[in-house]
Amino acid sequence: MSTLPSIRVTKDFTFDMAHALYGYDGPCKNIHGHTYHLSITLLGKPIADIEHVNLGMVIDFVELKDVVKKHII
Repeated sequence: MSTLPSIRVTKDFTFDMAHALYGYDGPCKNIHGHTYHLSITLLGKPIADIEHVNLGMVIDFVELKDVVKKHII
């Protein structure tokens, strides 16, 4: 059991999307894009196993990035 305190880690993501509003009689009828900003914050205990490659991490940001790309973006 880890005696380390829980900590928060935050990763920011930025992504772009484009769309057009079919049948709309305004400027959004033409294809255009938007930039979105997403911040993900996790709360957890750092890995305390000295044999673990991610010692001291709550999560490897590579893993978090893969989850966000697969399920959100």
